[in-house]
Amino acid sequence: MSIRGIGHRGYPAKYPENTMSSFHAAIELGFTHIELDVHLSKDGIPVVMHDYKIDRMTNGSGEIRNYNLDELKQFKIHEKETIPTLEEVLYLAKNKVTVSIEMKNTKLYDSLEENVFQVIQQMEMLDQVYVISFNHHSLMKLRSLSKDIKIGPLVNKMKRSHFRLINKLNAEYLAVKHDGIRDKYVKRFDELGVQVVAWTVNSIEQMQRFNKYPSILITTDELERYKNFKSSNDITEFNKAIV
Repeated sequence: MSIRGIGHRGYPAKYPENTMSSFHAAIELGFTHIELDVHLSKDGIPVVMHDYKIDRMTNGSGEIRNYNLDELKQFKIHEKETIPTLEEVLYLAKNKVTVSIEMKNTKLYDSLEENVFQVIQQMEMLDQVYVISFNHHSLMKLRSLSKDIKIGPLVNKMKRSHFRLINKLNAEYLAVKHDGIRDKYVKRFDELGVQVVAWTVNSIEQMQRFNKYPSILITTDELERYKNFKSSNDITEFNKAIV
C-alpha cells in the first residue's frame, strides 16, 4: 500500500533520524516521500544530519564543517551506523521515492548549493527531488544554477507575501509548519500548482485536522500511526460511498 506522505528524517520514531536504517524503513512502509537534512563536510561532501554539530547523534563532538568525510565516517550513531552522504541516500531512494532535501545552516558554507546540486545531477535525480530551505537567498542561488530543479521555501506561517516569493523563486513547493496553514491561502496555492507541505504532523488530532486539506502533503515522524490513520480513514470514506 502506497502512503502519500513524507517520512521526516526517515522514520525517527523507531530508528535514529537521518540514517540509512531510518530511510529504508520509511521506504519499506510504502511512503511516497522521505525528507532529509544536509550539511557540508570540510572536503565539500554533502552529508545527512539535522544539526550542524555531531554531538547529539554520534559518539563524537564538533561541527560537521571541521571534519572531512573520512573523519566523519569514523563516528558512530547508536553504535552501529555512520553519518550518510547525500549520495548514499539518493542511491537508496532512486526510482522508489521522492526526496525532500533541506539545506541547513546555509550561511556556514560557501558552496552548499553548488555541491548539493552536483550530487543530484550526478545521480540523475532532478525529477525525483526537491530542495527546501528557510534561507530564501540560498534557494535563489540554487535556482540560478538550474531552471529545472524543484525548490520550495520553508516558512512558519502562510502569508500573502509568499505568493510573491513563490513567483520570484519560480518555486513548486511551499513547506509550512502545521499550525501555520491558513484556509484562505490553501486553495489559491492549489490553483497556482504549488504543492503545500505541512510539517510536522504527529498526533491523531493533527492528522484529523488535515482531512479537510486533501491536496496538502503531510510530513510526519509517526509513520505507522499515519499509515493506520490513512487506512482507517480511507475505509470510512469507502463505506460512506457505498451506503
